[in-house]
Amino acid sequence: MGTQTFRPYRDHHRCARVLDERRLGKQRIEAKQIGYAVLRRMGAINDGRRGWLNHPIVLKWFNNGHPYLTDLREYFEAMVREWVNRGHTNTVGWGELNAYCKLGSSLRCPLTHLEEVEYRRVLIFKDPEWYTRRFERDEVEEVLSTEPVYIDGVNGILFRDSHTYRKLEERIRSILNGYKQSL
Repeated sequence: MGTQTFRPYRDHHRCARVLDERRLGKQRIEAKQIGYAVLRRMGAINDGRRGWLNHPIVLKWFNNGHPYLTDLREYFEAMVREWVNRGHTNTVGWGELNAYCKLGSSLRCPLTHLEEVEYRRVLIFKDPEWYTRRFERDEVEEVLSTEPVYIDGVNGILFRDSHTYRKLEERIRSILNGYKQSL
């Protein structure tokens, strides 16, 4: 296990809208934790905490010392906005991290199409009923028609439990076939 950002799309608001309640709520917290880990890695915060400093997702946002802090804040804000839109009270703020955003790059954290597909694959693995209904049909079919490609920090669970993943593929096909018949 570890920290994670779920980025099945480049657009943070679209990412937030597709997430299930559990993951959406956690993304607010995890984005903030990643922000702190990035700042600790930079030496901007020296509070003695060492957790997640070498996690692949933290390293991606860290960007070799030119972190995507503004983009991470925008990701966080998209998660919060969707959380509130769904009727929840938000108790997590970006707070003091705002002061550090100027230390980072103004660029967006890169995301390839392959990464988008692998994030979708992981999310479908975690909750097939929810995500087969939330993703576009062609996006789900793309997941089913391609083999998983290992991306450190993104989809390791699929490779640790490949038997369960293969059974899940069959279940997803069944879910999609059920949708076809109900149309």
